[in-house]
Amino acid sequence: MAEKKIWVTWLPGDSGSQKPDRILKTLNDYGFRVSGAPWVDDLERMAWYELGTLLMEVDKVDLWFIAGTSNDLTSTRNRYALSLVSAIICEGRGTNFPIFCLVLDGTIDPAAMPLLTRDISFLSAASPDWPAKIATAFLKQAKIDPRSFRFNAVGHPVIGQWFEVGPREGEWQGVMFGVSSEGNIVHHMVGPKGQLPEKSTLEYPIIGIKAEVGGVEYTASSVQNRISLNDSYFIKVEGFPCRILFGGHPGTDQAEVTVIELS
Repeated sequence: MAEKKIWVTWLPGDSGSQKPDRILKTLNDYGFRVSGAPWVDDLERMAWYELGTLLMEVDKVDLWFIAGTSNDLTSTRNRYALSLVSAIICEGRGTNFPIFCLVLDGTIDPAAMPLLTRDISFLSAASPDWPAKIATAFLKQAKIDPRSFRFNAVGHPVIGQWFEVGPREGEWQGVMFGVSSEGNIVHHMVGPKGQLPEKSTLEYPIIGIKAEVGGVEYTASSVQNRISLNDSYFIKVEGFPCRILFGGHPGTDQAEVTVIELS
């Protein structure tokens, strides 16, 4: 097996936390080519997008390795950014791209993590076989993504934070997208998937729809454009919503919505 390249993201940032030297040495001893950087907690400048873009480089990264404490993984800011990086990876490299998170001070229940991060394999640093589990990640059989939707994110200090949604199969007869109270929708467009359109023609666009799902209030936007496999709905959002929802246009037989907890 060719030498595999691991990118390490080190979450602990305070001066009293343990250092990554021992972890990095262990990965090197197992024959991995290791590189990485400390985690950048900067939602305001959307640092998560730079990391997501780096992890898309097929010739540089074969596996993403995260290391952090329980507190790091319960931080809403960290969980939000990890969700968006995970979304970028899922759409760009598929669900078979291996992601591991080493919990430095205990264990984490994956079911307690936001939906988009549940493809991460969580390991405990207290378990001596954690490096071996990473080594076998490349021998596992490919898995099929069960999600019926596409979800992606783009962020830049100049263009802002954009979410992208679309179907994996079939066609949406119009679409609605909502954010919880921590976020605010300021613009929306429809265009070919994978790239923000320069211009867009919207059919019956609305921003400011109020909805309540599961006891959470959302503000939503909608259009009646048909969204095919090759199209996406792009939504510019200010702030950091803990939850988003999207689905068919209200009033159609596709009006069921998907709710995703981001943090």
